[in-house]
Amino acid sequence: MSERDELILRRDARRGGETAGLDRAVGAGELVRVRRGVYIAASRWSAARPEERMRLRAHALAAVATRDPVFSHATAAALHGLPVHRGDDARVHTLEVGAAPAPSRGDVLRHRHDVSAADITAVRSLRATDLARTLFDVLCAESPETATSAMDAALRSVAWRGRSVYDDDAAEALSAAVAAHIEHAPGARGIRRARFVAAIADGRAQLPGESISRLWMLQLGAAQPVLQHPVAMGGGRWAFLDFAWPALRRFGEFDGDGKYLDPAITAGRSPRDVLRDQRDREGRIVAATGWTPVRWGWERLASRPTFAAFLRAQGLMS
Repeated sequence: MSERDELILRRDARRGGETAGLDRAVGAGELVRVRRGVYIAASRWSAARPEERMRLRAHALAAVATRDPVFSHATAAALHGLPVHRGDDARVHTLEVGAAPAPSRGDVLRHRHDVSAADITAVRSLRATDLARTLFDVLCAESPETATSAMDAALRSVAWRGRSVYDDDAAEALSAAVAAHIEHAPGARGIRRARFVAAIADGRAQLPGESISRLWMLQLGAAQPVLQHPVAMGGGRWAFLDFAWPALRRFGEFDGDGKYLDPAITAGRSPRDVLRDQRDREGRIVAATGWTPVRWGWERLASRPTFAAFLRAQGLMS
């Protein structure tokens, strides 16, 4: 079932007292009102990740809007399947392209920018800014952490071929498209941040935690890692390390929740099975390289000072 199909529309439920039934279901905690006239099962809403809620709100707005909206910024990023780290999932971002744009209100933030028709595309049955324009808007509007996570993920989506081949040409093509938007908007708000993030983005980072770790390492002046460093483990098997410092004989792995909970990563394994496999993999890497492992998760990214103290304790920062 698509996210759009999970929504319940009041206008489709006005027969036989069903409208009152929807209101009773909201009061009983069975449904959540996504916006006026649009509902969803409370269990589904509570289980949804922030990016999913952004997409559900976009579909809800499109279902009741008098004209097809064009989604932009963080909402478009979520529609493109990008992570929106600590993004505001209570509001929908749209791009106003008509002659008489409506004002922002409530849960809809309407942007007024000059965007060509070529920058608008269809995503998940909705209209939104294309990937390059979306990245430009996110890089200018969001925090460096959010922007870096989104840009890395976008490069990853276009450049990885399987698990071991990274298409540098594909990554460069997307980077060039984003750079073109940056070049044509020298005075835009947030443009210095956009230039910085575009320059350091790397699709070899696989999770927002990896992207933020690398960003903070750079900002803190820590030893700079090699991403996805290959290690032969024998029998034709390879490991690709999140972070590697060959000169220091260290390697690092970010243990985000996704490694244990995301079905796309766990492949049907339980968290216990994933943990056992991780330990076995780490032992094989140590045996193959003689390097010392370093592991961290979101608790080390609570703040930059917290992360800096961790890096110093591991000998990765003076």
